[in-house]
Amino acid sequence: MKTDAHLSAVPLQSWLRIQREAPPLGERAEALRQALLGCPQVRQAWYLAWQPASRTYAQMDDGPRLPPGMGDPLEASDETLFAALGEQPSLTFDGLRRLPCWLAGRLRRAALHHGQALALPLQPGQPGVLLLQVDEAAGLEWLPWLRELLVQMVELASGLARSAPLLSADPQPALLLDAEARLLESNAALQELLGERALTQVGELLPVNHLPLVRACLEQSRAVESVEAQDGERILIWSFIPDVAERRVLARCREATREVREQREAARARRLYRLITENTTDLISRHTPEGVFLDATPASWTLLGYWPEELRGMAVDSLLHPQDQLQQAKQAREALEQDGYHTMSYRIRHRDGHYLWFEIASRAIRETYTGAVVEVVSVSRDITARIQAEENKRRLEDELAHTTRLITLGELASGIAHEINQPLAAVVNYASASQRYLQGVGGDPVGVDKVGQGLARITEHANHASAVIKRLRAFLRKGQRRMQALDLAEVAREAVRLCNWEAGTAQVAVSDLLPDNLPPVFADRVLLEQVLLNLLRNAIDANRERHPGAPSQVRLEASEADGCLAIRVIDQGPGVSDEQMAKLFTPFYTSKADGLGLGLSMSRSIVEGFGGALEALPAEGGGLCLECRLPLGRDDESLSNGRG
Repeated sequence: MKTDAHLSAVPLQSWLRIQREAPPLGERAEALRQALLGCPQVRQAWYLAWQPASRTYAQMDDGPRLPPGMGDPLEASDETLFAALGEQPSLTFDGLRRLPCWLAGRLRRAALHHGQALALPLQPGQPGVLLLQVDEAAGLEWLPWLRELLVQMVELASGLARSAPLLSADPQPALLLDAEARLLESNAALQELLGERALTQVGELLPVNHLPLVRACLEQSRAVESVEAQDGERILIWSFIPDVAERRVLARCREATREVREQREAARARRLYRLITENTTDLISRHTPEGVFLDATPASWTLLGYWPEELRGMAVDSLLHPQDQLQQAKQAREALEQDGYHTMSYRIRHRDGHYLWFEIASRAIRETYTGAVVEVVSVSRDITARIQAEENKRRLEDELAHTTRLITLGELASGIAHEINQPLAAVVNYASASQRYLQGVGGDPVGVDKVGQGLARITEHANHASAVIKRLRAFLRKGQRRMQALDLAEVAREAVRLCNWEAGTAQVAVSDLLPDNLPPVFADRVLLEQVLLNLLRNAIDANRERHPGAPSQVRLEASEADGCLAIRVIDQGPGVSDEQMAKLFTPFYTSKADGLGLGLSMSRSIVEGFGGALEALPAEGGGLCLECRLPLGRDDESLSNGRG
């Protein structure tokens, strides 16, 4: 473990590259010295080559010069050391200093104590010795192992061809491998990828099956590309390129961590999308801007009876109900062009011929540069059951509203009878008077005029009674609701006429403050009249409660705001508490002893069915204000439609 720690920082790669190029011995020695000085534990290094003629070791590197030995230089000899290194390739400085040789004296003069002399030939047939001075705390046990490594690297470099000329200039991490996947050479980019790890650990970067890949590459004379390898959190992509003539392989890699993870995420997203689209109960479809099917999910068979392949090329309009084809389809295309998103409900024909209600949400896909709509993606949901439930609920509300009108009519019976009895009594009186005038008219022209006046009065009062009955029949009408543009003031005044007798009996004056130029609202006439009548009768009851036997007033006001028309019925009653206000529109809640508690609840449901709202607010003086907000009528509706 300590040996690996010492060598992990030794940059031997550059020295090995020079060694393979076979330069002069001095260049090899200096490159080795520089490489070893890269190890923090090495204080200094010298390389000396054996000189057979002088029988001494001569310094070959460019480092600090060692001093001469002891005694006569002409008598200098290192034969004792040469023989000792032949028997034992590693020798400590202390052991060397005790030898009777010239180099021992040079070490003593240089005061070198902690280190080793390692036998190391840097070129064939040229013995040499490597002197390494190391820190005393570093120990010496790792140096013989270093010597073995250097010997193997020298032998390997000596037996190989010169390096690939483009390898060192390659910006991507690259290395040369022999036929057994052993490292021959690597470039600086690979060393940077290794980081603090030694070159001997390069196998950690390669794919786990790199040996079979190298062999297959050479045997089949083909490159192997896009092989993934994991290095911790990093993902590397390797390519193996054969050099069959030299029996070696160039391995190049690139870091692709982000790319591979994005591809994996995209693959997972595609699998998830496919899982959703193939199993969702909603229909997901793609269309051209003109509304032609490009594709659809398998839900098309369950919902419409068509397989996706059958829908491709089919026009969407061909499946729409005729009433939806022109107006709604046109609106959808315009909205997609302008806003890019649109939701609408359509009736779509099933393959069997019946129609289903679908809620379709569509989004436009635009061309990046021009912004033009190139495709439309839609999600369609079958809402037939919901529409049918809403229709059944609406019918139930209409039936309940009709029943309530009957009850209201019963409660107003006294007033209605009074309103009809008055014209009928007048008819009887005028008929009796006319008969008397006819008996004595003779040739009296005055008598003839009185008979004529009597008949005119009879006609007038008979028409009045007929009008009352007509209003009652209209109020009691039962049938499908008819949404149309209405004059709110006219409908309100009709409701006032229905409750006039009740208001008069309670000494309540209904103050009509409605303008005559109100914009039309969009609603059903009978149901709206029922709502206003209910609000007026509640106000009359509240006034009667607070002002028994005394005159009081109910005000009718109206104003326009935010695309709605609001009509307010304001009483002078006792008002309601906060607790009562919260329950005011709750079904079956009532403060009346004989009330059902459905009037305000039903009125709110009716108004909300028109797209409006009904709210209660405190009024000045302690009374209550009931405000009904209604949507304005459509431009293509005429007021005459609301007066039938």
